[in-house]
Amino acid sequence: MEIDEIEYFQEKLRKYKEGYTYNYEPLRIEIKIKPPLYMANPWIHFDSLIASLCMRDALGEDFYVLPSDKTININNLRLPIQQTGELYHASVSIFQQPELHKTTIFKRFSDMQTYHFSKKQQQSRIRTNSGYFKDFMLSLPTIVSDTVYFYCCADKKEIQRLLSNLTHLGKKTSVGGGRIREINITSTAEDYSMYKDGEVMRPIPTKVDPRPVIQEGMRWSQSTYKPPYWDKSQTTLCRMPKNQLVE
Repeated sequence: MEIDEIEYFQEKLRKYKEGYTYNYEPLRIEIKIKPPLYMANPWIHFDSLIASLCMRDALGEDFYVLPSDKTININNLRLPIQQTGELYHASVSIFQQPELHKTTIFKRFSDMQTYHFSKKQQQSRIRTNSGYFKDFMLSLPTIVSDTVYFYCCADKKEIQRLLSNLTHLGKKTSVGGGRIREINITSTAEDYSMYKDGEVMRPIPTKVDPRPVIQEGMRWSQSTYKPPYWDKSQTTLCRMPKNQLVE
């Protein structure tokens, strides 16, 4: 992909909601789901979830033709969530009475998939040990819970609009994981996106909040703290939220 095509995507992200005024207020997001919910990480980060929805909103149909061999920088993508420096006021997922299991998912090639092949492809050997049709066996932590909560300080109307386009949470949604049944957004008296009842609600870098430990048993780790969370160049020492997959 040529550099000017990458710049085309970057420019659309830069212009997204340019000059728009957001009205921030503390919110509680309640998402009712149909279990199970497949997880690849201990948490679902609400700011990352909204960043994905904003990116799709900003790019429109171009979202589905993004390059697979290039990285699109989202640092200039404007989210409807309040920020303190680089840190968004958005919690990680809190599951209601979660039960933890492990699920093994298999993917195997089926000759039923060949109907859309060209004649040349149908006459060729289908490789199932690599590439698009590769067979695999994948074990994932699985949470059985019918409700997921998030806290944030954000523009309520814009969050409602964006979440109306969300159909599933978690991994392997193509096999039905984490299908959303209902979303309720309510205002709260305080902003619980960082701390609630003495518990840390999201990764908080010590450079943002250098206060001493606020509770015995505080969790610390080298972690990323803003979207995209896979970008390890952002790793720094953080106070960490409770890991409901192990605690």
